[in-house]
Amino acid sequence: MSEKVTLSILSIESVVPGGSGGADSTAVCVVRCIEGTAHLGMVFQRLALQGRSQSAAATLILDGIEWYGKQVDQLDTVHSGKVTLTGAGADGLAVWDVLNSVPEAYGTT
Repeated sequence: MSEKVTLSILSIESVVPGGSGGADSTAVCVVRCIEGTAHLGMVFQRLALQGRSQSAAATLILDGIEWYGKQVDQLDTVHSGKVTLTGAGADGLAVWDVLNSVPEAYGTT
């Protein structure tokens, strides 16, 4: 899968910070898929701007998708759903953050 996927965070439902020893944080968010089709297991990054350069502020795995109360395997363009994101930086997500897929990392989890 090399399709570009972009998610926009509309609200944050809950956040569980990672514990000691480098444990990953988990965030449950309502997102809108604004490009592509998001699939379970995809890896996303939130980029941070630092002057004129960008760096990954968060690297997250899409662990769950809920659409109209049902667990599903994908979220299509223009649809909104509740997602579970796990990884470094999940506890730093904010409303209106944009998450971009990392195509070469899909399915490596």
